Amino acid sequence: MIKDSEETLELYRESLKAILEIHEEMIKSKDDVIYLLQEENISLKNSLISIQEVYEEERALVKTLKEQIEHLQKELDFTKRKYKLMWNQAIENYNNKPKK
Repeated sequence: MIKDSEETLELYRESLKAILEIHEEMIKSKDDVIYLLQEENISLKNSLISIQEVYEEERALVKTLKEQIEHLQKELDFTKRKYKLMWNQAIENYNNKPKK
């Protein structure tokens, strides 16, 4: 009877030891997962910041390009008016030229 009690007690001890080892492994795994998630969050945050910086640079570039297009459009309109006036003047001069 005492032998059975000692065996039972030893079985309980081994079971508790196994349970504690499993618990320790779970805690370590949980800590590893938390660390990996924190690293992933940092990486995602850095990626988001980089994307925002690129977006701001692109917005500035688009603004600059729009301004350049507007400037070039004004120059083109001016050049068209200038050449139209020039050609009208040339036609007028040709028409007013005395005929021989």
